Amino acid sequence: MHKIIPLLIFLSLSACGGGGSDAVETAVTDATTKQAEEAATAAAAAAAEEAAAAAKAAEEQASALAAAAALQDAANQAQQTALQKFGTGKFGQSTFQ
Repeated sequence: MHKIIPLLIFLSLSACGGGGSDAVETAVTDATTKQAEEAATAAAAAAAEEAAAAAKAAEEQASALAAAAALQDAANQAQQTALQKFGTGKFGQSTFQ
């Protein structure tokens, strides 16, 4: 009999459903969702900054390559002109003596 009374009390309390725990679970879920959204926003911002920096570096590299190509073309043209003055007219061959 002494074991039955606490058991009945426990069963009656557990049958109530524990209404407070649903509110706590909802609050925890909302807080977790908010933290996940904030983390996703921060990650997206960091990725955007990294992509912008990579795009800027790629643009600078492309302009440097274009400048190098222009310098190489100018050097080739100057060498061809110099060879024509020496009489061969063929690129890379000189008859200057």
